[in-house]
Amino acid sequence: MIKEFVPYDCALALKELGFDEYSMGTFSKDTLVISIPVKRNSDFIGQSDLIVSPLYQQAFRWLFEKRGVRGCMMLEDPIDDVLRANIKLLKEKK
Repeated sequence: MIKEFVPYDCALALKELGFDEYSMGTFSKDTLVISIPVKRNSDFIGQSDLIVSPLYQQAFRWLFEKRGVRGCMMLEDPIDDVLRANIKLLKEKK
């Protein structure tokens, strides 16, 4: 199940880009904790060591729907690399 959540560096970058959707994955420092009830980044105001970790599907959907990033991937591309490339493109747009 842990492989379904984005890694810490991507979760942090998504937070910096404004990701504030509900997820059951949360990083406490660099350790992933899966919990119910689900949380958003805005639930952790004042707790900078806590970051929501979305599922890959959530991250890609958010990048597409909320930020207009339209990336593509080949089946042999590692999903982490594709997500990082999409985040990098979005940061470069700023």
